[in-house]
Amino acid sequence: MAQGRPSLPGPPMYVFDLPPGLASSLVLRTAEGEQEDRPTSTDPAAPADTAPAKPTQGAPPCTLCPGCEPFASVRAQRSHFQSLWHRYNLVLKQYGARDTASTPALVTRDMLDEQLASLHTGSDDESDDGATQDDLSALVGRLTLTTPADEGEAHAARSVAALPDALRSPLLWYETRPGSPMHVEQTQLGLYRDVLLASSGETQPSSFLASLTTPRITIRPGTQGWSGKHLQGTHQVGRAMQMHVLDGQGLVPWLHPSDLAGVSSSDVSDTSSGDDDDEATLSENSAASDAESLPASIPLPPLRLWTFVMMGGGHFAIATMALNLHVPPLSARAEARGAKAPRSIVVLAHKTFHRYTTRRKQGGSQSAQDAAGKHAKSAGANLRRYGEQQLRTDIHTLLQRRGWRTLIERSEHVWVRTSMRAANGVLWHWTGHETSPLDAKQAQGTLSHIPIATQRPTLSEIVRCFLELTRVKVAHLTPEELAAQDDAAHQASVTAALRANAAKHTPTPPPPRPKKMQKDVQEQRERERWIRMISMVRKGKIGPLEHFLERHASLLSSVNSKPAAYADATGIDTPLPAWWRQAEAKSTGQVPTTLLQAAAAADQADMVQYLLTERHADPTLPVLKDEGSTAHRTAYDLCNAKATRAVFRRVMAEQPTWWKWDEMGPGGARVPSALTADMEEAQASKARSRRAAMREKLRERDAKLEEKAQAEAAAAAAAATSASTPASTTHGPRRLGDQGMATMSEAGLSDEMRRRIEREKRARAAEARMLRK
Repeated sequence: MAQGRPSLPGPPMYVFDLPPGLASSLVLRTAEGEQEDRPTSTDPAAPADTAPAKPTQGAPPCTLCPGCEPFASVRAQRSHFQSLWHRYNLVLKQYGARDTASTPALVTRDMLDEQLASLHTGSDDESDDGATQDDLSALVGRLTLTTPADEGEAHAARSVAALPDALRSPLLWYETRPGSPMHVEQTQLGLYRDVLLASSGETQPSSFLASLTTPRITIRPGTQGWSGKHLQGTHQVGRAMQMHVLDGQGLVPWLHPSDLAGVSSSDVSDTSSGDDDDEATLSENSAASDAESLPASIPLPPLRLWTFVMMGGGHFAIATMALNLHVPPLSARAEARGAKAPRSIVVLAHKTFHRYTTRRKQGGSQSAQDAAGKHAKSAGANLRRYGEQQLRTDIHTLLQRRGWRTLIERSEHVWVRTSMRAANGVLWHWTGHETSPLDAKQAQGTLSHIPIATQRPTLSEIVRCFLELTRVKVAHLTPEELAAQDDAAHQASVTAALRANAAKHTPTPPPPRPKKMQKDVQEQRERERWIRMISMVRKGKIGPLEHFLERHASLLSSVNSKPAAYADATGIDTPLPAWWRQAEAKSTGQVPTTLLQAAAAADQADMVQYLLTERHADPTLPVLKDEGSTAHRTAYDLCNAKATRAVFRRVMAEQPTWWKWDEMGPGGARVPSALTADMEEAQASKARSRRAAMREKLRERDAKLEEKAQAEAAAAAAAATSASTPASTTHGPRRLGDQGMATMSEAGLSDEMRRRIEREKRARAAEARMLRK
């Protein structure tokens, strides 16, 4: 940035409250505007006496523009690509005009220059901010596209109507005009195109900025019947813009609180992202009279309003916000101190509520599920259907209120976030004789969807969307970076145009005819037999499998293509067919290759014993693996149960010379050790000893628990006996060795009689406790 030039203000800029002089200093930045006035055949930076470039160093001519000659340099070719003449031909080429290079030009370059000059004739006050993009739009709208007679004016109308989409982008980027008081180098300001269209109503970008000027609200909060309190739950979203969000209750005289009262807060569960004041914004208890709202001393400026409506997942939120920024005047002391006035936005009215309409983690309303043929009859589905009906009724009741109708009618634009299917009949296009206030906005073209991604409909989300749309985006890109972006965008547009043209002229190939799967009857029978045999192995049916192999012994030799590892495998070791392995691989990760591997994977110990001992199946054959896997696995590795693995170890002990049982590499069965009868007996004896020791520990623990319980019972009985013994009623001094009457009466009793007496005492004590309870 050049020294002495002013910089942009510190806080984030608000679209409708730009700094003084900034709006008049902004010009629309376009890729072709920088080199529009430069010559197209010479290099401005080259000296005058530079020798002409060799033909081999030039660039080929443009095949799109008629009469174009080879370029002297790549810079000249780039300048041509960024010129108005080339872009005009590109638009015509992309959107249905005839080929400008192979047929006479629809409009010559001289005609284009004349029309462009006529556009600027009589407009002395218009300067560099008239962008080439606007000129191109106006030229295409003015010139008549010559098309064949059968297409006529409809073809030209389609081309002109498609032009705004070709030149459309989410943001419009502006730069400060060089030489203006607010000029800032290498700084670009981005504004949402939809916001500018909604605020101005114009279609030319050059006239957008004139409609952004909005007077401020200067009424102090807490005076003239307006409390100006902060809306709870909006502090975090307002911090990004360094703004406060104020409640507009009592600010305007034509909005009465009773006109906004819609759905009762006791009937609807209100969710507003942690807001504690989600009832209707303007309540009857705190409303001020119309006479006190606006005294004549401080008039309220004309308000510009936007209304946001969001609905989804059973949540509904609506809010009307003023585009006028609230900036209260500072006192003399604050101005002397250099303080800055706080900036705030005003929410005139808002309402949020929720109904249960969507199942958790499923998504979609219950009506959408019913329309798809999934008509559930559960209690939850009935609750969701009831919630949808209540939500529709609540929204209709709210929008029918006079206050909300007035706010929507006075709003310049209505922003909606919802699906068209869910909103039909709920937000607009009501059934019956009543009409929605949003129908008129749709007819006027002042209703559109929010052009940014949104979250759950709440008041804080509406405020976040409002601040995001009205915030000026600031970028600091150098001319080299801008040129690189323009070149990339240009190349992308040219590539898209060429692809569209090629797709238009390329004949669509006829769809391939579906090939009918005609299988031989014998092949179908063989497949069924393979499936039956594998099912017998997996279920452990040894008798049926033995009978099946006797009848269909030739089935094992019908496999034509074998893997390299199974080239010599025959008989019972024949690999399973490839079609079966491919079908099995879709449902399981590791697919067995032989019948022995299938039995081991199914943990059929008897079947494994039969195949190993009687059929002499090879346990060393590998399991076919993926290309990326290098591990060697056999039938033993597929066993999941200990009993199945014990079969392999037992056969290894009985027949150690049949196979390389303990080999771990290729050619081995990967069985770790043999299992003899003595080893099994030792393992069984060890298990029996372990179980006996465990039972002995359990018995000791039970005995200790029983002794402990008896001791606790005896202690409880003794405590009950001492509590039930009546105190001595003898008056006078006690003698040494004197005993009570109860002790003297039990002196000559036997042990059995004492126990009976004790039991009687405990019984009486228990009866006494029961009576006291």
